[in-house]
Amino acid sequence: MKSLLTSFVLIFVSVSFAQEISTVEISPNRSSKTQNETSSSEFSSSNNKSYYQSVYNSNWEMRDHRKLGAGIGLAGVFGQIGGVADINFDAQNAAQVGFGNGYGFSTFFAGWKTSFESQFLSPYITVGYSRWYNSDNVDLRGNSYILDQVLSKNELRSGKIGVDFLLANVGVQYNQLDSEWIGNSFFLEFNFLYSTSRGTLLPAASIGSIYYF
Repeated sequence: MKSLLTSFVLIFVSVSFAQEISTVEISPNRSSKTQNETSSSEFSSSNNKSYYQSVYNSNWEMRDHRKLGAGIGLAGVFGQIGGVADINFDAQNAAQVGFGNGYGFSTFFAGWKTSFESQFLSPYITVGYSRWYNSDNVDLRGNSYILDQVLSKNELRSGKIGVDFLLANVGVQYNQLDSEWIGNSFFLEFNFLYSTSRGTLLPAASIGSIYYF
């Protein structure tokens, strides 16, 4: 009986000792796992934060990252109102296309836009081609300062027109490089349209907004 009791005590002590060893070995692993999960969560949170709070140091950096821009324009080469798109090939250069509508006529233009490096306010130039046209019988007299300068009264009265221009724009663009409005921009440009058929250089001006994404 004494021998049996002694054996039982030895077994109990051995089991207790084994459990203590097991607890010591497992606890650091659990702690390590918890630390890894916390670290992973913090890293993910940090990435999300940096993504949503992205800041560009210049207009070139934004254009190099955001390749496509789309927006709206008023007056000048747009007639009255129209749309415009920029396709950024690199930080400085972009292909630009646009269209517009006026009283009884439509406009189209395409060109190569070169922007100069700056921060929020950046100058640019555009060189290209523009066409103003209409195929309906609409009296266009007095509807457009540009058309009044290059078309005769009979041409304006008939309304069926097609006028080609060599186009040069000189402008300045405000770029939003941070905050929740990042990617937005506003522009003011002076347009110079040279009529190839009349040999006349005509000035105009446009304003608008472009969002880059």
